[in-house]
Amino acid sequence: MPPDNSHRRIRTILRTSFFITCALLLAAGLLLLVVPALDGPHSRRLANEATAVGKLRTILTLQDQYMAAHAGNGFACELPLLKTTEQRKEAEYDPLSFLITGTQSGYKFSLVNCGSDSNRARVHYQLTAVPIEHGTTGLRAFCADESGLIWYDKAGSATDCLASRLPLE
Repeated sequence: MPPDNSHRRIRTILRTSFFITCALLLAAGLLLLVVPALDGPHSRRLANEATAVGKLRTILTLQDQYMAAHAGNGFACELPLLKTTEQRKEAEYDPLSFLITGTQSGYKFSLVNCGSDSNRARVHYQLTAVPIEHGTTGLRAFCADESGLIWYDKAGSATDCLASRLPLE
C-alpha cells in the first residue's frame, strides 16, 4: 500500500516547524548577546566621550577660522569668542551652544594656557574636555592644542592629559 499523502504533509510541516523554531532560538540567542553591547551599562559614557572628541574637533576647526579672520590677534582664549555673531542669533537648536555654556554631554570644555608672541598675537592655546562626573558621564579626559592633535588621559585629568599626550587613535 502506498504511503498516505497526509502523513507526508504532516512530516513536512513538522520538519519545517522544527527548522523555524531552531532559527528563532538561534536569533534570540544572538540578540541576547548583542543587545547588552549596544545598550550596556557603559554605552552612555562611551557616547559622551565620543561627543567630547567631536566637540574638540569642532573647536579646533573654529580656532583655525578665528585665527584666519583675526590675523592680528591670533587664537581665541575664550570659547564664546569662537561663535560668530550670525551663529549667536540662531534661535533653533544650536550645535554650538556648548561654546557659551562650556559643557555638553557630561563634559566641561576649557581653553587654557593661551600664549602670545612679541607682537601680542595669541599663537598658542590648549584645549581640555573633562568629565563633569568622573565615572558617570565619562572616564577619560581629552585635550588638544593648536597643532590639531587630540590626546587623552585614562584617569580623567586635564593636567595629566596635557603632560602625557597619549594620542587618540
